[in-house]
Amino acid sequence: MYTDIDDANEYFASRLNSEVWSEAENQDKISALTMAENKVNKLPFIGAKLSGTQTEPFPRVYKGQVLRFPDDVKKGIYEEALYLLLNSQKEDVDVPEGVQSLSLGSASVSFSDIKNTAKLSKLSEEFLSGWLRRGFDIESEKFREVY
Repeated sequence: MYTDIDDANEYFASRLNSEVWSEAENQDKISALTMAENKVNKLPFIGAKLSGTQTEPFPRVYKGQVLRFPDDVKKGIYEEALYLLLNSQKEDVDVPEGVQSLSLGSASVSFSDIKNTAKLSKLSEEFLSGWLRRGFDIESEKFREVY
């Protein structure tokens, strides 16, 4: 893991509106950090892994330079962990595929056609934006191994 609870506590100590983090139990913080890091690690980062055997996304090679674990990515993970804690109390409604709205009497609920599990928080997206690929990657894996 790239993150730890002590660094996250230090980050949130100087962040406005982070009471949910400071009031959370340590086990919940660890779970949120783990889930956030797992989510972020699956994103399409720029460049290629330095080694074909590494399990984590960093370090990476990009335009001839080795990219170590960026501070912005760490902050993105922290923000995503906070977002997960904030939203952990909300109930997930199991929506059948193809259903976009549900009405029961005078009450109604609308759903988007995309599951929110892959969506990142706004602040997390902002920290990660410069480190993610956009569009399609047309380089072959063999080319990147040689590069």
